[in-house]
Amino acid sequence: MTNVLSPCPLIRDIKYQSNKKDSYSNRRSTESWLNDLIEEYDIKFRYFITLSFYRKQRDEIQQYIDNHHIKNVILSYFYPNRKPKNRIRIWFFPEKHQDESLHLHMLMEGMDGLTWLMKNNRKITLSKSTLFDIIAADYSIDDVITEGLTNHLQSYILKLGTSKQSVDIRSVRDIKKRVHYLNKSLDSINFDKWQHIDYENSDLPRRKN
Repeated sequence: MTNVLSPCPLIRDIKYQSNKKDSYSNRRSTESWLNDLIEEYDIKFRYFITLSFYRKQRDEIQQYIDNHHIKNVILSYFYPNRKPKNRIRIWFFPEKHQDESLHLHMLMEGMDGLTWLMKNNRKITLSKSTLFDIIAADYSIDDVITEGLTNHLQSYILKLGTSKQSVDIRSVRDIKKRVHYLNKSLDSINFDKWQHIDYENSDLPRRKN
């Protein structure tokens, strides 16, 4: 029986360092590109959203198809009637769990609370405790928006389920740190190149000529 010799440790180390260097370069250039777009087009991302699905999805293409539905659900929440051209922008970033199943991160702009409430007729689902907090003036309009959006997503995206872990909506805070986090897949072999960005459904602006 012939023994299969393992590659020389030095060669393995050179290949690893080369792949690591290329990965770092890809991540750095991608982050720089996204940050430049945010600055150039004055994109005001307000929310960092994570969706975790109880019906596990492992196919990236199918996730992109799901993202199209998710985007329509979000836009129908903010614009229940006609959707304007200058609507809020959303970027989609799928990410893999250790078991290869996918969850989804999004960067999303926000709306002025009073404009959101007054511009269109809408139905908002809130918990009774939230209603008491509103009456007691212990709740902000942004809290109403995010809780209403959470309930809206869970109602119209069946793969989410209704657990508290399925929808996580929080403030973006430091956008560069968020962009850095969202590109961490480029440091691993989870995706082929830039599949962690859903270009088709993300509102990525075109470069100005």
